Amino acid sequence: MNRMSYREEINVLNEEILEKIGERVGVAIRIGEVKKRHGLPVVDRAREEAVLGHVGGLAAHRELDPEGVRQVFREIIDLCVKAQEEHM
Repeated sequence: MNRMSYREEINVLNEEILEKIGERVGVAIRIGEVKKRHGLPVVDRAREEAVLGHVGGLAAHRELDPEGVRQVFREIIDLCVKAQEEHM
């Protein structure tokens, strides 16, 4: 495989990642609607920490940098929280 083929593969993966992020944001918005109906706050630090711990563990099993993966998911969580706040 040449460099251009790898870049195309990366482009496809980027699109798939964006699709999944969009799906996650959509689910987060629906969760935000439930939180609103029940008078719950948007931010749930305990849940966020549980998610970050879980993905860090998954990363380690896949021989990825757990801290780097946690940083990526911190950004994804922040994006989801923002989407929830915008829809409340």
